[in-house]
Amino acid sequence: MFHGKVRAVGFDADDTLWVNEPFFDQAKAEVAEMMSVHLPSEKFLEVLEKTLSRNIKSFGYGVKNFVISMIDAANQVAPGNVKSSEIERMIDLGRAMLFNPVELIEGVEEVLQTLGSSYELLMITKGDVAEQQRKIDLSGMAEYFDHIEILTEKDGAAYESILRKHSIGHEEFLMVGNSVKSDILPVVTIGGSAVHIPFHTTWVNEVVCDGELCGREYVEISEVSELLPLLIYS
Repeated sequence: MFHGKVRAVGFDADDTLWVNEPFFDQAKAEVAEMMSVHLPSEKFLEVLEKTLSRNIKSFGYGVKNFVISMIDAANQVAPGNVKSSEIERMIDLGRAMLFNPVELIEGVEEVLQTLGSSYELLMITKGDVAEQQRKIDLSGMAEYFDHIEILTEKDGAAYESILRKHSIGHEEFLMVGNSVKSDILPVVTIGGSAVHIPFHTTWVNEVVCDGELCGREYVEISEVSELLPLLIYS
């Protein structure tokens, strides 16, 4: 499908190259249970998600914002009644997340090895630079990529900047990722191509409504190995 049309392939990192969101889900569940004496867990999670989204502008993406937002949300639902031991536990959860081992998505390494001889490969991720760089280093994935970009946000302007920087035409670029909001829509909007690989859990902030997909064309596959027929064998 893309063979002979695309010369550069971008890959998202979190939940595309390696596992990420389940660690956040586990921490959310624990804190929601902790705060259930003040508010039902599902209601607390709603407060937490709104707080996370609001705090992105101030603290960016990643564990730092997550820890601050957990404490912020807890204080909103139980002002003056959040125990110091509960705050300490939230901080410990965040600290543990920063040192989680990096678990690669099955099949990713083989796909990158195959594509590397035919395509210019880019890793395009967003979040705290130090946090993302740590995962990149631990993953051992850097060797497969010609360029690595860590962004504060993934939008059309950010992708445009990357393509100009590396002299890649819009029509020559394909983005691969698990987030329709961050990896797919911005790229197809500027004239690139995209392949969506859904992950089994997605942060609510990355979910888009059906109306946003109207007229947007992209390919969806179930696992990363399905990229090869699209890029090598077609």
